[in-house]
Amino acid sequence: MASSLFYLLLLQVQVFSITATRIDTTNSLRFTAILIFGDSLLDTGNNNFIPTIVKANHKPYGQDFPGKIPTGRFSNGKLVSDLLASALAIKETVPPFLDPNLPQDELRTGVCFASAGSGYDDMTTAMSGVIPVSKQTEYLKQYIEKLKGATGEAKASDIINGSLVFVTSGSNDVSINYFGGGGRRLQFPLIGGYHDFLLQRVQAFVKELYNQGCRNMLIAGLPPLGCWAAGFNIGGRCVDYSQSQSYNQKLVAMLPQLQESLPGSKLVYADFYTPIYDMMNNPQKYGFTVTNRGCCGLCTQFTPVCPNPSQYLLWDSVHPGEAAYRVVSKYLQDDALPKFS
Repeated sequence: MASSLFYLLLLQVQVFSITATRIDTTNSLRFTAILIFGDSLLDTGNNNFIPTIVKANHKPYGQDFPGKIPTGRFSNGKLVSDLLASALAIKETVPPFLDPNLPQDELRTGVCFASAGSGYDDMTTAMSGVIPVSKQTEYLKQYIEKLKGATGEAKASDIINGSLVFVTSGSNDVSINYFGGGGRRLQFPLIGGYHDFLLQRVQAFVKELYNQGCRNMLIAGLPPLGCWAAGFNIGGRCVDYSQSQSYNQKLVAMLPQLQESLPGSKLVYADFYTPIYDMMNNPQKYGFTVTNRGCCGLCTQFTPVCPNPSQYLLWDSVHPGEAAYRVVSKYLQDDALPKFS
């Protein structure tokens, strides 16, 4: 099952114009670490170490990554998690937590717990065998114990309290588990009901992170979900793009209320929808010439790769390439990170 499906919108709708105020606050933010949770948009390679077919540890993935290594990232190069960590001067390459060679000195910089194909709904991962978001917090507990052993309990607590938590999930829940024929469609005939179910899972996830000492959390909404240009559809129909907006609006409304119930917390919405939607509809602004197919399509070792990946919005059939991730990362630096100041 493909991970973190990006069903790119092919509907004629109003074009958003990104005019975010350019305020360089990243250098003034002093997070002690960055802790990454979620799915393939942020997974730096955890699926390499678990029994699943959802892997990107083979060529041509990683062809533009330092050393041209297929690390397990669903990209030709870096992800938003890498780029955001670098912008915050924490560490450019966030290592996967399940890497048995994770060195001790990485414990105070940034660690990735994300798993490609994951979701807030445990049912989403039942067939693929990837790590659901709910289990990723169990790995956080293991990380904290390692951190205590390396730094002492008091210092470990300071590091977790001062960390930036970054999570993106929900795309697989909606596109695979709901519109893709999963059991949740029978339980929730209306997508709004499933959105509410997912948001309850988000609340439980955030509260668990808070109970483990996390205070600063960047919570992503859904990207545009529709049909990508290869003609793929689910059950003979496209996912209405407005479903992403509906979920995101509910998430935006929920986060301040949840923050009030968690003293000392700061919960910030990470808008993936706006920059990706703008790239889809105004590709010339970003140097893209192709938005209706991926640079390498299915991205097997035998499929041809386009000559200029930076001109393609997508790398494979469903995941953006590094050029698009750089746009999203910059947008988050301008739009979301200043809210932590």
